[in-house]
Amino acid sequence: MKSTEPIRHFALDTSFIESQNFLAGRLLRNLGDMGKKGYVKIYITDIVYREVLSRFAKRLLEEENKIHSVKKTIESHIRVLKNFDDYAAYFTLPELDTNKLTGQFKEEFDKWISNADIKVLPTDGQTIEKVMKDYFQGNPPFGAAKKKSEFPDAFSFYALDQFFKLGKKQCYFVTHDTDFDEAVSQYIIPIKEIGEQLDVINRASELRFGILKKIEEVYTSSKSQLEHDAKIYFAEYLEEDANAKTEIMGMLIDHVESFGVTDFKFDRYNIVQTGDSGAQLQCEAIVPYTVTFILKDENRTPHLNKNDFGYIGVDYSPYVIKAEKAIDFYVSIDIDPKTGKANAKLSDAVSPTSIDIFDDWHYDFFFNQSKNH
Repeated sequence: MKSTEPIRHFALDTSFIESQNFLAGRLLRNLGDMGKKGYVKIYITDIVYREVLSRFAKRLLEEENKIHSVKKTIESHIRVLKNFDDYAAYFTLPELDTNKLTGQFKEEFDKWISNADIKVLPTDGQTIEKVMKDYFQGNPPFGAAKKKSEFPDAFSFYALDQFFKLGKKQCYFVTHDTDFDEAVSQYIIPIKEIGEQLDVINRASELRFGILKKIEEVYTSSKSQLEHDAKIYFAEYLEEDANAKTEIMGMLIDHVESFGVTDFKFDRYNIVQTGDSGAQLQCEAIVPYTVTFILKDENRTPHLNKNDFGYIGVDYSPYVIKAEKAIDFYVSIDIDPKTGKANAKLSDAVSPTSIDIFDDWHYDFFFNQSKNH
């Protein structure tokens, strides 16, 4: 008879940890808490450990360069505030001590590994025969292109496969690397997201009488309000992000004319964390939105002054982006241990692939539209 016990082993790839913004990621923290409780067992290889530290340092340097760019922009475009001492901080942003920050991150990363009881698997004892065979045959993660950059990932995957083969257990391999999509292993199961798996484990591990029913009741009764709050949350993000954009595909944006979010429903929810005072839910939704904007170009550049009838003396056409995003909204369920009363409130929202409102923009579609005007 097939066991119904959920798989509780999770091996993490560098790509997943980085996609979570390293230790700031909500799901990564949830998984670590479950490791601390003993609900799951988490693994990384020594290669992933070193890659995470390397990727963090690289990302930090990239963001340091962005900060320098922002400081130059502030210096050149926001000059009038220099008349006020209270706003001096705008022009005196502190320099980043990247060496100190990377060292501090290593300490925090090591502490997280220890607290979550994560096992770091060595790879130095692995034979290269299997990896080299996969390389020459174009097997995952190398692919037909035989990408040499995938050697570290291949050694990590092989080390995991051998470890769990020896223990005759299965393990989820959490990775955003599509090179592993076709990987074949009886013991290692590549997945991109962990919300559904955490939900299954939390439901199986929750022994308190009636708690799952209480979560379902408060979620169901609050769902409409939560969806309303989620729409407002995303609309505010959309407004802020759209107005911060200055160009698209190399073309300057003059201004955003309008934006809007269409009503949407939560598709389902996953219980990604439980605690003494409640739970945390991951609510999935496909969010449709529209952004109308005006580009600066040689043919039509609107004046800045606008009356009730449009832009004075300028013939212009609005350009509309209609797109949708898969968004994970997070809901906190708070339960009073004395009265048993519960409430639900929206706490956060993230996209599994980051939120860029223009990344669904279609270049050919834009020019087909512009030819019609």
